Formats: sequence, structure tokens, C-alpha cells
Amino acid sequence: MSWAWLVPPGEAKLILPAAVLLGLPLLLRRDSRNGVLGWWAGLGLATALTAVSKIAFYGWGTGIRAWDLTCFSGHTVIALAFWPVALALCVPATCGTRRRLAAAAGWAFGGLIGISRATLGTHPWSEVIAGALLGGGVAWMALRLLGRHALPWPWPALLVAAGLAAALAGLDRKLPYFNSERWFAETGQALSGQDRPTDRRAWRRER
Repeated sequence: MSWAWLVPPGEAKLILPAAVLLGLPLLLRRDSRNGVLGWWAGLGLATALTAVSKIAFYGWGTGIRAWDLTCFSGHTVIALAFWPVALALCVPATCGTRRRLAAAAGWAFGGLIGISRATLGTHPWSEVIAGALLGGGVAWMALRLLGRHALPWPWPALLVAAGLAAALAGLDRKLPYFNSERWFAETGQALSGQDRPTDRRAWRRER
């Protein structure tokens, strides 16, 4: 298996719009409105914390050198905050065992996306674990808030079709490319007034 297949399903530019679309039918129902708003808020907060951690490192060199920890792994955060909830919502709330299995599949898939970040050399394990804790916390909260709710048909089928299409498009580089890491580096440099963004290798050597 090529770990590159696991990159698109953890990208914010794909997952955040998918979370919005997935939550729309639940937003229209009064009994599930607070739950989906809580999930969206958790996703937004986790995404913001990830961005802040990266900007702070590039601008001011923040982090824990002993753990090789500079930021949250964004793909890991997004994947674990989204997939367990999305897959669980595809199963009727009355099917308890099947719903738990769907959520477990989401946890496993999100975990594989996190593992891919370390395997591909994008993040050290410490940042993957930090991302898993943050994203997993959002999913745990959302599953509790939305435990009695499920997506009406045909939304589950649309989720699967859209996910496959996005993954294939991402691998073929047919989607617009935005270098978020470069933006974080440039933003951190500009805010801190440094001549250049903090370099990870130089930061490590300062132990």
C-alpha cells in the first residue's frame, strides 16, 4: 500500500467542506442542531489551534525539543476529528453494534492517516500523537453530542462517492494546490519580525 493514498482524506481543504455538507441535514432538525454545531465548533477550534502552533513555531521557535514537538499534525487532527463521526452518522442510531463498528472503522482510518504522516516523514511521532489527542477529543465530544442522530438517505452514499472522487482527484493533483506550510512559515516570520522562519533542523541542534 502506498501511504500517499492517505494524504487527501486528511486534508483540511477537503474535510472541512465535507463536514459542513454532512452536517447540513442535521442542522435543519431542531433536536440535532446543537450537536452538529458543537461538532463544527470543535473542528474549527482544533484547526485554529493547529494553525497557531505552526505559526508560533516558525515565528518564535516554540516547542519541546526533548520530545521533538513543534506543532500538531494537521492531517491527524482533521482525520480523527472527522472520520469516526462521519462514518457513525451513516448508520441508524438504533443499530448500536453496527454504529460502534462504523465509528471504530473511522478511528482506525484516522489512525492510519496519522501513521502515514510519520511514515512519509512529514511529522515526527510526537506531533502525530499530539494531533491524535486533539482530533480524537473533538470526535469523542461529537459522538456523545450526536449519539442519537443519523444522516438520512442518500447522504451516506453521497459521502462515500464524494470521498472517493476527492481522493482520486487529489492524487492526480487535479485539485487546486495551496501550500499551507509555506503560508504558516511566512506568517510566523512576518509576525515575529525575524529575517527567516525557524528552521526545524537548526532548532533540533539547539538541544
